[in-house]
Amino acid sequence: MDIRSLDLNLLVALDALLAERNVSRAAERLGLSQSAVSAQLARLRELFGDPLLLRTARGMLPTARAIEIAGPVRQVLFEIGRIVQPSEAFDPARASVTFAIAASDYVEYAMLPQLVDYLGAHAPHARLAVRQTAFGALGQQLESGEADLALLGRHNLGVAPADVRTRPLYSEGFVAVVRRDHPRVGAKLSVDLFCELDHVFVSLSGGAFAGQTDQALAALGRTRNVRLAVPHFLLVPEIVARSDMIAVLPERLARGYADRLRILATPIEIGQFTIVEAWHERVHRDPAQIWLRQVLLELLADSPPEARAPSRPRGRDGRPRR
Repeated sequence: MDIRSLDLNLLVALDALLAERNVSRAAERLGLSQSAVSAQLARLRELFGDPLLLRTARGMLPTARAIEIAGPVRQVLFEIGRIVQPSEAFDPARASVTFAIAASDYVEYAMLPQLVDYLGAHAPHARLAVRQTAFGALGQQLESGEADLALLGRHNLGVAPADVRTRPLYSEGFVAVVRRDHPRVGAKLSVDLFCELDHVFVSLSGGAFAGQTDQALAALGRTRNVRLAVPHFLLVPEIVARSDMIAVLPERLARGYADRLRILATPIEIGQFTIVEAWHERVHRDPAQIWLRQVLLELLADSPPEARAPSRPRGRDGRPRR
């Protein structure tokens, strides 16, 4: 292919088509007629020697070739835009921008109240789109633009793709939680009782029944009884508060439920974990993204959990809402 004859508008159309997976919506996004976009799709199919989008009963389905080139096409368009547009300083007070962040519900709990307050005060026209982290496909999630920034545990990052950058935000330890009137748990928690009680475990990937706590127990030749695995952190306090089960939670999260749960030191040394922010090379030099990353670093930098954990909503009587 002689790229000197390539119409770059076709790549713009391809990016819109792959994002929308619908000719009409792509046409609306591009400000063109449906027939014009259909003609561009025909030229793209000829150019790539591939159908790119297939009509199915559930809409248009991208081919393997289309999925393969979606990220590179978006990156090329981003770089071209960066070249032809003058770089401007980011003014948060005036900018109308949407920040897309991927995070687990625990990280949302730890950072969203502070970030929303900060944006309200310093970037009043900014919008925030929060999505679940695509564990196992983080690079693709960041490359595609589904998320511009991901906040996750370094241990969940795995081997980061070469075009994904990371920076640590804060480190946190674990505590054990039970309901305040638990019949078997006193002021301290022994290893024996810890292993005997039924545990609630958070499996972000789904279906797992072992993690960092179990590795620490295994080093001592012990095991615990994990009876329930759930995919979300915020389910755990509710389950523990209504049962005789026990859970190991990040300390920031546990402190937010101190009115309903008893917080105890774990009887074994589990260690800490580190939350990092991760972003793709495509937004590394974007002024708005640089600003957001720095804001989060300052808001979530290491500090005592009591100073960072958000308080739970309260009713008119001042009591925490259940």
